[in-house]
Amino acid sequence: MTAATGGVAARRAVARWALRMFCREWRQQLLVLGLLTLAVAATLLGTAGGYTMAPSPEAKFGRSDLLFRLDASDPDAAAADLAAIKKGFGPTELVAHRYERIPGSIETLDLRAQDPRGRYRSGTLALRSGRYPRGTGEVALTDAVASTLEAGVGASLRLGGVDRTVVGLVENPEKLDDEFALIAPTPDGLDGSQSLVALVAATQDQFDAFERHSHSSWDHEWKPRSDRDAASAVLGLAAFGMVLICLVAAAAFVVVAQRRLRQLGMLAAIGATPRHLRLVMLVNGIATGIAAAVAGSAVALAGWVVVGPRLETVASHRVDRFDLPWSITGWGLVLAVLTATVAAWWPARTVARIPVTLALSARPPRPRLAGRSAVLALLLVGAGVVCLARADQTEGLLMTVGTVSTILGVLLSAPTAIRVLGRAARRFPVAVRLTMRDLARYQARSGSALAATSLALGIPVAVVVASTAAEHGADEGNLSDRQMLVRILDTDPDVSIVPDRTAGELASLEAQVDRMAAELDQPNLLPLDAAVDPDVEAKGDFEGGAPGRPAVTLGTRKDEDTFHDVVAYVATPAMLRYYGLNAASLDAETDVLTARPEQLVLRGEDPRVPPDVVSHRGRLRVPAYGSAPATLLAESLVRRRGWETALVGWFLETDKPLTSAQRATAREIAADAGLTIETRFDERRLWALRDGATALGLAFALGILAMTVGLIRSEAAGDLRTLTAAGATSRIRRALTASTAGSLALLGVLIGTLGAYLGLAAGYVGDVGALSRVPVLHLTLLAAGVPLVALVAGWLLAGREPSLRQ
Repeated sequence: MTAATGGVAARRAVARWALRMFCREWRQQLLVLGLLTLAVAATLLGTAGGYTMAPSPEAKFGRSDLLFRLDASDPDAAAADLAAIKKGFGPTELVAHRYERIPGSIETLDLRAQDPRGRYRSGTLALRSGRYPRGTGEVALTDAVASTLEAGVGASLRLGGVDRTVVGLVENPEKLDDEFALIAPTPDGLDGSQSLVALVAATQDQFDAFERHSHSSWDHEWKPRSDRDAASAVLGLAAFGMVLICLVAAAAFVVVAQRRLRQLGMLAAIGATPRHLRLVMLVNGIATGIAAAVAGSAVALAGWVVVGPRLETVASHRVDRFDLPWSITGWGLVLAVLTATVAAWWPARTVARIPVTLALSARPPRPRLAGRSAVLALLLVGAGVVCLARADQTEGLLMTVGTVSTILGVLLSAPTAIRVLGRAARRFPVAVRLTMRDLARYQARSGSALAATSLALGIPVAVVVASTAAEHGADEGNLSDRQMLVRILDTDPDVSIVPDRTAGELASLEAQVDRMAAELDQPNLLPLDAAVDPDVEAKGDFEGGAPGRPAVTLGTRKDEDTFHDVVAYVATPAMLRYYGLNAASLDAETDVLTARPEQLVLRGEDPRVPPDVVSHRGRLRVPAYGSAPATLLAESLVRRRGWETALVGWFLETDKPLTSAQRATAREIAADAGLTIETRFDERRLWALRDGATALGLAFALGILAMTVGLIRSEAAGDLRTLTAAGATSRIRRALTASTAGSLALLGVLIGTLGAYLGLAAGYVGDVGALSRVPVLHLTLLAAGVPLVALVAGWLLAGREPSLRQ
């Protein structure tokens, strides 16, 4: 037998022995398998969630490849374009859109004509109750539109100038927040439509030929080539999952290596080489990875059947339980096995270098100094922060590199944190002191467990903080939750046209607003006046048939030739009293009172005349609500310019937040009176995201803690037996487990939260103020809840006297 053949035989023998040991000691490795199974299941569920959360191109394209947008304001031109499209591509499906003002609201409604059995977009319509509309006088509504209009199946309402009966409730299953009113399509789709969408099946060559022959440009859009292609998000989630698996597995395999130290020492004593010793642990890692991949995929599939449909609200489309990225999932399982093998490699490398005598004594090697990992952690965190700051939330590559670098840097700080904890042990009671020093003594497994816990907590903390930063604060947004703006104008609020109203019409509107105020428990009610230049001619026919004139408009400069309109009201005595001011206290030269810090200009009707810069302005110290009357024209300026004033609306403010019932009642009264109302915009989706991230972070972190603490304490069973024999009570044993769980949880919370805020601060470097809104409740649940639950659970579940069996 040659040396090479003998070496192969020896490796096979060692591998078989390692596999038999794995099967024989499966009970001792249940916690290891449980840890890896949990990590694999979480990774697969995260991958499925990321895939599902991606917006579906089916919502817009259906089964078509290409869509054209046509302007239907000129029916003849639209008909000619439509004929050209049909000639160039063949079968075409039309979806017609007309946008109507919702009665009593500033919002518009998409009055959509679409065939439920269309060639391409039939999958974008689903009937929830009733039936689809068939004639001119019938309509079907989505749930949000039905709720806004308070119109169920069988109700009558007027939309688009036509009295219609609601015959059904519908939805777009590919985009649940697509709100519209569905009407029956006409043959050509041009009956009163404002725009048309033409859907066709086409290739790029067909389109190029079509465009060459048409000699005109087309407003078109191609369907993305992959169905809900969320590859980048899925790969990012899978990468995070693999890092987590590696960390968890490394802690587990350190425990396994320590448990088998005497056996490996015996192998070395009879002639096994370091390569053979490494092979023992690598085979164990491969076997564990395969078992965990199978079990984890089963758990993930069962969990997805339960959890998947509950993501529909956040994902905004219906979720098919078996519509999953199976190919990516398969690669995820392969990566799980490879990751488990890689995680076993470092403990294998360590035990292979332990001297035989030390291995036979089963004593752990001295922990290495953590200075090198601390320096590397600082370098990685610094590089990550720089990349995120340079990315400015726009450069995808820099954001990815910065995020990964920051996470790795934070995770590499775990060994340093463990050593600092060990040095601080002398200040604590005996049981806690033993725990902390034990964690520092077994630094490899403790550091990996802490890194996994930090990552499991850092991700939900980042999600919670980022969603809070994206949300309007209590003093931001369009209005507060106690305010309501009532407008006489029934057009876009940015179009400052004041309709001519008679005294009788204004008195009738005021009576309706008084009725609305009575329903809202008599709020503070302020009339809103706008300034009108009498020298400017009336602008044609206003909506509803009444002529109107433009209000005096202020603006903030975007660039040299572009301005952003600012709604300005007259500073009447009532308005000044609302802000705690009076006319006598104002500077006589003050032209404008405003809460805006930007420079304001007074714009005229003639674009050739440069706007006047408002140089005399007073400061209003009010919250920065976008629609509130926070810019006022002084009455002295109105008189000096010879302007007139006209009532354009009312501003209401209640003592308590407005309820949904009060908003619905106000909207109904406004619709009957021909008024529009505006209240604070809803942000409940961000709340749901924050609640979900907190719940998942709590569950995931506690699961990892339970298993890692179980591993650590099971490995210390011999020491616990010694303590029990020396007289340690159940209180001491409970304190050992509770302090182990609490210490890891507290350090994990601190490291995870610090890492999340470092990354977010760098990402929001241009708007750091957004992070000043702290989600106190959710962060308290994560920062205090995880250590507290870990501490209490460790105390309650420990204390049993250890068995004397080895």
